[in-house]
Amino acid sequence: MLAHLRQQTQPHHADADGDRLSIMEKPTVDRYRRYLAQIYCFEAPIERACIATDGMPRSILSTHLKTTRLTADLDVSGFRARDVIPLEVPRFDSRLDALAWLWVLHRNALLHGLIYRYLEGKFPDVMHASGSYLRATEGRAGMLMRELGEALDQAANRVAAAEHIVASAKHAFRLQRQWYSCELAPPAPREARRSRAA
Repeated sequence: MLAHLRQQTQPHHADADGDRLSIMEKPTVDRYRRYLAQIYCFEAPIERACIATDGMPRSILSTHLKTTRLTADLDVSGFRARDVIPLEVPRFDSRLDALAWLWVLHRNALLHGLIYRYLEGKFPDVMHASGSYLRATEGRAGMLMRELGEALDQAANRVAAAEHIVASAKHAFRLQRQWYSCELAPPAPREARRSRAA
């Protein structure tokens, strides 16, 4: 199923990778903060929808979700998760949809080690304090992908189910592209809000 998904969604990969790697172009601490906030707004509601989906393997949910790390990194960087407005994602109809969307999110994580190491060279103190999301799959991204692949194989027990997963993944890629192509302006960090108020 992993090979089938990769092949069928290949036209979306360049845009997805470009959006994830964009922080490496002229990186600044402020851009990194906003980068985390934009990721949180997209991924947090998807992870909540996965948790709420009947039939989702508990083992996958315990190893593949990263919202807690994102929340912690945002807090350290000066944003509060409750201050950023997340994407509204409809409830998934089945685990087929949830697994497809989770695969799209986890595919992004395959680039996180590269991104973390690059940013660590630019602002090491910031990354050590608020880089836990990018380090979440460090040294085990491939293993986690294989585990997700096994869950996808079990769910795709019919041709129709496999094609449903592919269609859902393509929809996830399209919505992700739309989200990251927007120039979002999350609220200013707490210290900046206090300065303006003063």
